[in-house]
Amino acid sequence: MKFLIYPFFVFTCLLVVGSCTQVEYTRSVGNQSRENIAEPQAVQLEKPEYKVVYRKSNLEALSLGRNRIEIQELMGEPDGKSLDGGNGYLWDYRRPVFDETTDEVYGWSLISFKFLKGLCAYVNIRLEQLPPELLQEQNTKKIFKF
Repeated sequence: MKFLIYPFFVFTCLLVVGSCTQVEYTRSVGNQSRENIAEPQAVQLEKPEYKVVYRKSNLEALSLGRNRIEIQELMGEPDGKSLDGGNGYLWDYRRPVFDETTDEVYGWSLISFKFLKGLCAYVNIRLEQLPPELLQEQNTKKIFKF
C-alpha cells in the first residue's frame, strides 16, 4: 500500500507545481500582448508631412473662371471625373488643404470643381483627415523606405 501512495503523492506535487508555473507564464504573456497592442496606436498619432498643401482661400479665389486646362495644370490629373446632371462637368481631387480658420492641414480633403460652359463655376471643398487605415499604411511605408 505504501508503494501506491508514494507515486500518487509525487504525481500530485508535480501537478500542483506545474500548474502554478503555467498560470504565472500566462499572466506574463498576457501583459506583453497588451503592450504590443498599444504600439500601433502610437504610430497612428503621427501626422504625415505633405510636399504640396493647398490653401482653402486660394483654391476658392484663384480657380473660379479658369478653364479645365488651367485647373489641370494647377492640380494635376483629377482623381474622378463625372457629369453633373447633364449641364456641367465635375472634377474631384483628394489633396491636403490648409484651412486658415482652424490653422490645420486636412490631409484627405475632397475638392470638387464644377465646370459650366468650359469654365470653373464653383469650387466645393470638404475638409477631411486621412482615414486611420491609410495613415497607418503610409507610416509603415515610411518606416521601410530605403
